[in-house]
Formats: sequence, C-alpha cells, structure tokens
Amino acid sequence: MLPFIPFLYSLIWLVQYVTPSVDAVALTSTKDTLQQSRLSLHARIDSAGTTTGSSNVRILGTTGLDSAGSQANTITTSTLKPGDSVIIGTNTYTIVGVADATNFTVSPVLIAGDTDNTDPVYFKSKPQHTITFSTATAVANGFFQILLPADVTTPNDGLPDDAGYDFNTAVDVVAADVGVYNFVTGVATVAGGVGCTAPANYHCFEVHYSGAGSIGQAITITIGNTNGTNTPVAPAASTSHTEGTADSYSVLVKNFAAEANPNTASPIDATTGKVAHIEPVRVTATVDPTINFAITGISSGATRCGVTTDVTTTATSVPFGTMALNSFKNLAHQLTVSTNASSGYVVTASENDQLGKDGATTPFIPDSLGNGGAMSESASAEWTTNTVNGFAFSIQNVDAATVPFQYTTATGNCSGTFCARQFADIIGTETPQTIMSSTTVANAEDIYVCYRLSVGATQAAGDYQNQITYTATGTF
Repeated sequence: MLPFIPFLYSLIWLVQYVTPSVDAVALTSTKDTLQQSRLSLHARIDSAGTTTGSSNVRILGTTGLDSAGSQANTITTSTLKPGDSVIIGTNTYTIVGVADATNFTVSPVLIAGDTDNTDPVYFKSKPQHTITFSTATAVANGFFQILLPADVTTPNDGLPDDAGYDFNTAVDVVAADVGVYNFVTGVATVAGGVGCTAPANYHCFEVHYSGAGSIGQAITITIGNTNGTNTPVAPAASTSHTEGTADSYSVLVKNFAAEANPNTASPIDATTGKVAHIEPVRVTATVDPTINFAITGISSGATRCGVTTDVTTTATSVPFGTMALNSFKNLAHQLTVSTNASSGYVVTASENDQLGKDGATTPFIPDSLGNGGAMSESASAEWTTNTVNGFAFSIQNVDAATVPFQYTTATGNCSGTFCARQFADIIGTETPQTIMSSTTVANAEDIYVCYRLSVGATQAAGDYQNQITYTATGTF
C-alpha cells in the first residue's frame, strides 16, 4: 500500500468580541493565526493488534483512562501522517505509514513495555501562534499579555492535554518593535506560576515596552517557533470532541499600564478571541505500478552511433536485406523506458542464437569478435574493419541514466570510433546483458541500439535470421 498523503489545514480563526471589564476598551482586529490547526493526539494502545517486535500499532476505538491514569479521547488515526514522531508507552517512534482508521506502522519495531493494553500514544502538534491586533488606547510604558488556556491537572508535563495547551517547559515570546513601541524580551509563565494565577488555568505571555503608546498601532506578537522548539503543545481531542468538528479555545489579549499586577489589576484595553483545532483532512490516492517499454524503428539515412543507417527498421524487424561481401550495413532501433518504480528499471538484451540459415543452427553468421578478436557479450571491442565479418551492436545514449558502454567509448579494446559488443547467445548458455538501467523513477529514457553486419565470401548463400529479445524490468 502506498503511504497516505496528508493535506493539513492552516487555519486562521478570527473572532473578536467580549470585553472582560466594564472600563476596558476592546483591542481591534485581534486574531491568533496558527501555523497550522492540527490537533495533538492522545490515544490508547489496543494490545489485540499491537505486539512486541512488530511495527504495527492499533489504537482503541473508545475513550478512557490510559495506563498512566490520564484521560485519552483520540479514537482514530485521522490526525497522523507518515514521518510523525510519536510517543508509545515511554519511547519515541517514527510513523512509517497509516493503514486505516485504527492502525499505523512505526520504526523501529515496538519494544517490550510499549505494547500493553491502554498504554498511552501521544503525538505533539506544536504550531507557532502569531497574535496581531491594533491598539485602542495610548498606554505609556506598559505591557501586553496573551493568555492561552491550560489544562487543570497537567499543564506542564510536555504531553498533549485534553483541556488546553501544555506549556512544554519553555516558550519563546517575541514582539517586533513598531512605531513608538520598543519591546524587551518577552516572558512566558506557566499557568499557576508566579504572576500567572488569575484568571485561573491560563498560561501567561507578556511583552513589556517603552514608549508613549499610540492609538490604532498594529502589533504582532509570536508565541513559539515554526520548528516547534520552545512552543506550547496544542490540545488533543477534548472529552466532548466530535471528529471533524473543531475544538475551540479562548485567547485573551490585554494591554496593561506600567507596573500593573495582571493578577489583580484591570487592563486598559482587552479582547477575547477564539482559536480552533481540528483533525487534518487526509487525501489519499493510489498510483498503480507501471512500466512502459517501446521499440521504435529508425529510417534509412539517419545518423546513429556515428554512422549512417542503410535500411529502415520497424518495431519488430531489422531487415538487412541482400548483403555485399566484406561491407558493413548499419541499422538502428530506438528503445524508450518509462516507469514509476521507486528503484528504477533494467533493460537486458539477448539473442536466441547466432544468425542461422533459415533460422536453423547451421550454417550461421557468427557474432563478431571485433578488430582484435576480443569482443564478447560482456566485453567491448572496436569494430571498424569490414573484412572482420559477423554481427554485433553498439549503443548511443540519449538520456538513459546508465548504459554499460557507448560507440564512443575509448577504453581497453575500444578506440572510440565504433565500440561494439555481441548479443548474449541464449543457446550458447550466455546470460542476457544489461544495456540500459536506472535506480530511480524514469520518464521516457532513451537509447539507440545500432546493429552492424558484415559477411565474407565463404558465407553460404541463403536467408539468415535470429531473434533479439529485450526485457524491461521495473524494481518496485
């Protein structure tokens, strides 16, 4: 099965309403733009389909407490994709593929202690938050505070929670200097920490500034990073979650006067917005494995392998016709391969026998040995002397990834004028030889195979023939 292809929402939810204090003025154009709106995952192992030493993980299709006593509400694999890092039991694994709604595979294989029934499964979604708004009042030398909802029981254990964001140990908070606002490094405080006790169950992110402040100034504050470091962990499914319907959370944005205690003081300006998390939409498609191989004839008068072809070939014939003695005739074919095989393809060539009279075994036109007698099915040799009789072929590479030799090869017994080889003779127990290949997918890779024949005066009159077989194999 091909891996599933995920399509993730990148969700911006803009809601601005509710002024939390009678005296406060609403900040305008307030929004929290999430890097992506993907839910985290907190599921439970189903030991009926999860065993030690296996790569398959099955999650339970019911909510409930995991083996550590925490509430797990995720009951499908819908938020997962290949490449995700997940915690299973107490160890970390990488998802290889998502098979269906309850099964996925991981690497490395599962170890003992991570496959017990109801053991926890966690995936951490850690999107950066970009909070933007416009000021409503000129507050001098004050600070802005962003509040994200936190879980009541485990707000800072680094694992996804079902009722808010996990603080995840440390969080980066950055505000860009703009207008009369000159910001210092932001401060992040976990819910319940010093200076972050009211309202209850919210993490606090503050950015202090110097300057007179102004009305209508656009402010941008980021919480976390795009690579997930020092970034809050997004919530997993809530207890009341319905798959395909977002879980929404309030985000509070406040502007305080200088030296104000945010736990007790009323903000000068404030707005409450909403941000939502939902499962991504998994788009799936199946691409059948394919390999296409074509043999195309070459017309006479074409230049292939550095020589001019004498006769037109068809896809199924190489008709040398009547031969003059001790004289070369040159014909050619074009071979084309396309495949979506991930490990590429190999094309091999062989002949059923040497060219036999009327297709019989004897008499026959032998395979050429080349100028110096060193040519074979696996060894190239120069063949430019027409009184050296026989049959052989050469290659001109157009755009194939790899060929074993070409007519221009100038090594060993080849000077690089017309380097050739014999076809492997099957009746002679020779092994078919590779003439083109690739180790990756291929889109219409081409070579020219150039056939050369010369016969001498001692060759018995008659019609000679054999069969050349090309075999294209994809490695899927």
